[in-house]
Amino acid sequence: MIRFAGLIVLLAVALSARVAVADATRDAYDRSVRELDGEVFLEDEPIWLCSGDLGGRASTAAFAFSYRLVGTDGYGRSVASPFSGPPPGYEGQVPRAAEFGSSFNFTQANGRFPLFGDVGAIPAGVWQVRGTNGDTARVLARFRVVPPAGSERSVRDALARAARLTAQSDAANVSAEAGGPARAAALYDAVYRRYPRTTYLSMIYWGQWTVQAHTRFAHDPGRWLEEIFAHFHDSCFGTIALDRWVRDMGEDAARPTIRRLVGLYPDTPLSRAAARYL
Repeated sequence: MIRFAGLIVLLAVALSARVAVADATRDAYDRSVRELDGEVFLEDEPIWLCSGDLGGRASTAAFAFSYRLVGTDGYGRSVASPFSGPPPGYEGQVPRAAEFGSSFNFTQANGRFPLFGDVGAIPAGVWQVRGTNGDTARVLARFRVVPPAGSERSVRDALARAARLTAQSDAANVSAEAGGPARAAALYDAVYRRYPRTTYLSMIYWGQWTVQAHTRFAHDPGRWLEEIFAHFHDSCFGTIALDRWVRDMGEDAARPTIRRLVGLYPDTPLSRAAARYL
């Protein structure tokens, strides 16, 4: 009886700890969502969210069903869309962060190929983010999404072609798209060289790692993370890229590169996120 009571206490403590982590993760995502307030994003521009400076890997479960979008799209129609899950190929890669724009039930209304596989991003319009728990009328953030224009439209369309080549090469008709990943890599590289400061820069790096064997990182994968630290050491995407890179490289192989980069970029959000691997 005493042993059984002790087991009950241990289970209660474990459950309490899991609830505390979930609450901390949800609070961290709420803070990240509130930082979107007043922002203006381009269509298909990735919107990266972080779960904060938590001690370990935070679960995206707290993020998964906590938000919905309410607003008016570019055609003046009222829209309410709940969270539907991360885009294909994303699951389990980056447990401390999430991409917000492709995580809802939107189709690609603009007729262009989506940058995240077959998942549409938030269309042009005026949007509110509301929670699905507690006070569901409370607005966490208000932001606008606008169509890309000028050079950004050219960048977005080139990245869509690269995404299409990668997606078709992964499909059953791979023989019809022989060389797709290499062609996609060439597109990513050309866009990066011509538009190194594009709003879609994180999408270029995300795509390059997907076809890494055909890029300048093929024989030096550490260079990819070096460039991530250089460009994104103070952004949520840095954490997303870091976790994805470590997952693919393996923690033991990743530590020397991470240790060096943490030394080069001390006291940055990305270095704090990277320190958990050391």
